[in-house]
Amino acid sequence: MFKNLPKALVTLFICTLLVGLGLGLTNRAVSRAAGESVVIGKLDGSRVGQEFPAMKTAWENVAKQKAALEKELNKKAEGQDEESQKALLDQYNKKYNDYAREQLDPAQKALEGAIAAVAKEKGVTVVIDSSVVHLGAVDMTEAVLKKGGAK
Repeated sequence: MFKNLPKALVTLFICTLLVGLGLGLTNRAVSRAAGESVVIGKLDGSRVGQEFPAMKTAWENVAKQKAALEKELNKKAEGQDEESQKALLDQYNKKYNDYAREQLDPAQKALEGAIAAVAKEKGVTVVIDSSVVHLGAVDMTEAVLKKGGAK
């Protein structure tokens, strides 16, 4: 019954994260560009979103919670009229979204921290998703995953 947060949201989440990081770093880079060179880093956002340990754990927790809430919702909705079912669905969607945010926000902060740390170590001033880099750039994917504890 939940139609929120499947793989499309993972992709949106990661793209938003990378765009935000890219814009923030771009602003810093542009302000410094008068006297310093810009070093572009690339990151496989899809892979990082799936393999970064904190994100992976958060998504696993969200999936488990979704299954539990769906089971509970279906049980409560049984025999209810359409209006009551909609009210229950709204209530459970809110529970689900709140839980997902609770799990994903700290994971996102950990990912952002790892990206920023690796960028600093490698002297990178701008980080963008590798899907938009056709040539060049410093690949940070493996280093970010290692920084997050991936093996």
